[in-house]
Amino acid sequence: MSVDVAENVQASPEEVSPPQRRISWPPVALFLVLVAGYVVINAILITRYNLFDGDGPSRVAHAGFALMSRDPHLSAIGFVWNPLPSLIEIPLLPLHQWWPELKKYGLAGAIQSAAFMAGSALLVRRIALDRGVGRVWRYTAVAAFALHPMVVTYGGSGLSEAAEIFFVLWCIRHLLKWVESLAVGDLALAGIALGLGYLARYEVIVAAVGAAVLVAGVTLIRYRSQSPMSSVVLNMLIVIFPLGVAFLAWAATGWILTGELFATLTSQYGNTSQVATSLARDSGMLDVPHEWMLLAIRTLAMQPFTGFAVAIAVVVIVSTRRIDGLIPIVTFGSILAFSLWGAYTDTTFGWFRYYMPAIPMVIVLALIWWTPTDAPISRWRMNTIPSRFGAAVLSLSLLVCVPVSAISMLDKDIGNHHLQFGLNSLLDPDTYPPHEQWYRRVGVDDRILAAYLDRQNLPDGSVLMDTFMNWGVWLASNDPKQFIIDTDFDYAAALNRPWDFGVRYLLVTNPEYNAAPDTVLTRYPTMWDDGAGIGVLVHSAQGAFGQEQWRLYRVVKPEVDEDLLKNSSRP
Repeated sequence: MSVDVAENVQASPEEVSPPQRRISWPPVALFLVLVAGYVVINAILITRYNLFDGDGPSRVAHAGFALMSRDPHLSAIGFVWNPLPSLIEIPLLPLHQWWPELKKYGLAGAIQSAAFMAGSALLVRRIALDRGVGRVWRYTAVAAFALHPMVVTYGGSGLSEAAEIFFVLWCIRHLLKWVESLAVGDLALAGIALGLGYLARYEVIVAAVGAAVLVAGVTLIRYRSQSPMSSVVLNMLIVIFPLGVAFLAWAATGWILTGELFATLTSQYGNTSQVATSLARDSGMLDVPHEWMLLAIRTLAMQPFTGFAVAIAVVVIVSTRRIDGLIPIVTFGSILAFSLWGAYTDTTFGWFRYYMPAIPMVIVLALIWWTPTDAPISRWRMNTIPSRFGAAVLSLSLLVCVPVSAISMLDKDIGNHHLQFGLNSLLDPDTYPPHEQWYRRVGVDDRILAAYLDRQNLPDGSVLMDTFMNWGVWLASNDPKQFIIDTDFDYAAALNRPWDFGVRYLLVTNPEYNAAPDTVLTRYPTMWDDGAGIGVLVHSAQGAFGQEQWRLYRVVKPEVDEDLLKNSSRP
């Protein structure tokens, strides 16, 4: 009998060998084309026209601090901003020996964000395939996302919005699959996506809260005839556990190394400090008036069909009793609502780019209106009323949203960052002469000052500076080890007694234009004005507005340094 059984179950090698997975070249080609396109566009904007968002290159600088400073260590990336973008940029920076712009202009950040944004386009395509969307509408969805002017502009900006969108889309895809199958693996992957997303931007927390509430609701409904609470708790834990681990690990690491659990909120360089400084100076960075009208205009300028898509989604959910339409609303919608609240209450800067979650939210909502099917799919599939609405929204997103958003970006009241309204100087140089626009000079003076210091051929550790406002000088320098920066282990000691640590110069920035307190000026409050008794002014440099932005002081040892130091710092 055993022989018979063995003979019955015996199979040929062809039958037992696993099927070989072939590489699908169209998505690979799409990814490579989008990455190249986003990087090239950003490279042209920054190297040819000097248009960029400084938050992108500053993250490259933090990656550089961990790799090329006098005291290279991983924690030098800092704890004010979430670490993932800088961590990804670290292995790219050594290539600056052959491609100097990777460091000098921060193009390592362009590669990082371009890869995430291109990956987001592939996830849009993947969600469309999961939903059984026809080829024509699948291409339309990808184009409506990938060709959106804000996606094109910020795809290679080096900022973290691309990573945020990528991980939330990844989460949404697996939540959609979980709602259909209740497979724990999909729920776990959704949680992993949220955990990684938190390491890119902290706003992912509100998306995780929305996802957890939705998972709890779905579980409660599906298991209402049984004892549901244990399943509810377990499923919620699965989806939020990775983010909880990332949150606690990042907070604990920051507390151990810096003494601050949440540096974003409590650090002198954090968002809270920057917002408070901007409000105190009435600098115009917080230019959103306390009116919901302008916030609504910016939301609709980003995606004109946001309200329409959400309204249709609610109708579809009620009429079909399918809850999957809530998934993009509780994730991307939660992030968008948080951004609106932050802008309205002056809790955050009301940058137009913060409204970008509206773009993928509307596109995914439209794709969800197709019902998955095992039947053959035609390229024009629109066999239900919701799918026809989906096709209409996708078409309008491509044909209407793209030009509307492109025009809106050029309006300074809507596209409120110079990477957006600054494009006017390219498109209409007669009305906006480039040489008269301050934003076309941002970063130029950093590079000039770095070149001046490089020409001095200084030994390591000769120039002490706070990098919060001087990261551009550090990036542009060909000799970054000449600087003692605030991530170096001996920075505090060298700041207290620079003459004992071989420091020749102190580089300080104009306190009237600093976005947050400078540690050098905090230690020596009169340093900018008179050298605080330990410095002699040897060089001064202008900033983008024509203002005096930097002063370089040659360090001199005070005759009675102890008394001087006691009197120089203020509590």
